[in-house]
Amino acid sequence: MKTILVALDHGLAHAYFLETELPRLLVEKGARIVCLVPRAFLPSLMKNYAQENVIFDSLRDDLLNHYRNHYYPRLQEYFEHIRRACASTRIPLTWIDTHRQRNEYEAKGLRKIAFISLRPLISIIRHSRWARWFFRYLQERFFTPRIYDDLFDKYHPDLLVCNSAGWRLDQYLLREARRRKIKTVTTVIGWDNPSNHGLPGAFVDHTIVWSEEHKREMVEGVDWPAERVHIGGMPLYDGYINRKWLMPREEYFSLHHLDPNKKVIAFAASALSVTPNFHLIKTLVELLDSGGLVEPAQLLIRLHPNHFNDKYAHYQLEAQAIRDLVKPYPDVHLVEPTQVPDGRERYSIEDYPEKSSMLAHSDVLVTIYSTMLVEALLHGKPTISVLIESNEGWPGYYWVPMKRMSTWPNTSRTAAAKASRIVFSIEELQRALNDYLANPSLDADHRQRFIEQELTFLAGEATQRTADIIWDLANETDSGKDR
Repeated sequence: MKTILVALDHGLAHAYFLETELPRLLVEKGARIVCLVPRAFLPSLMKNYAQENVIFDSLRDDLLNHYRNHYYPRLQEYFEHIRRACASTRIPLTWIDTHRQRNEYEAKGLRKIAFISLRPLISIIRHSRWARWFFRYLQERFFTPRIYDDLFDKYHPDLLVCNSAGWRLDQYLLREARRRKIKTVTTVIGWDNPSNHGLPGAFVDHTIVWSEEHKREMVEGVDWPAERVHIGGMPLYDGYINRKWLMPREEYFSLHHLDPNKKVIAFAASALSVTPNFHLIKTLVELLDSGGLVEPAQLLIRLHPNHFNDKYAHYQLEAQAIRDLVKPYPDVHLVEPTQVPDGRERYSIEDYPEKSSMLAHSDVLVTIYSTMLVEALLHGKPTISVLIESNEGWPGYYWVPMKRMSTWPNTSRTAAAKASRIVFSIEELQRALNDYLANPSLDADHRQRFIEQELTFLAGEATQRTADIIWDLANETDSGKDR
């Protein structure tokens, strides 16, 4: 029996693995699955997802955070800043540069000086494959703890599967596995992950991506050997294709007090670390209220998970401002899932019936920059990427001018494919909404070609393909070499 460790450190990772058939398929092949999850999530996950040869154990998240916060924390922070700001110039670095600028803008005192002084080093690493390898070697050499010795001794894994390439705290687990000569693989779970997270935080043997586009970004952007990049599609989206979570239209409309005789415009908010949402929601409300749309319509607003994050006050301030704005309007509704009981972030495993039903039953999706766009396209829905400029952000926090988002890798690729209307003014937004409300089949051929390009497998076979890849890797005897 092969033992596969799977690190699941947040809600989307849980959904990718536990809301798909991956565990069952692997167990049927002869695997024992050990899921490492944050300690607080253990009771509920063990209760709800227990099955034969699927084991849950602690990810040691408390020890990981202690290590990052107490073992040369400032030096680790500088290493992470450089890592997130670096990839090869062979791919667009527009989003990565946005993250670097945000760090510099929000830093204070000596931290700001240090971040700015790192620009020449970042430039060298971006332009030199050897420098990228050496930087990653140094990060591994200096920051590989011994947090997981007991787990490796207990389970003797044949393969470690992580849902990021060391882009999160899993970097420590991956480095320890490499020291033990345990084979590793990362599964890409976010549409923008290959272009937005910079260099891998560890040397990882293999990666499973969605598409040839992802493969190109991994090979050209972070020097991943092409033969170690495997295209498996997006298993989680098989649930959309198979209508696993879909509520009946009548039930969903009743849940949100929607009028079945009016078209539904869905708005998916973006992270506040990127840009404000309020002015766009206000614009949509005013268009709805003014009678400027060709069809009777209603607005359904899906708040972003960051709106429930108490780390920064402006997240919750915008959420409250949105609630206050929509109160007088009977045709404007909010989606606010309740907090899951074990402390997982909102929009985790429990959210897929809501999201799937919203995408299936809406008539057009409006968003700024979101993976929701490709999910809506998978549901065959017209989408509008709205980049109307905001006149103000939040004092002391970095926010991105809207026009810059049009240069980000996924946004620019969507525009080039004509899969989504990109608008920069209220007039353009009104025109695009009216076009799609009157004729939802507009641009349908572009949308179909785009999801074929971005997702590869559209017949519900991504889960099986990914399981086959993971099983084959678990049975290989060679270990990956330095990249």
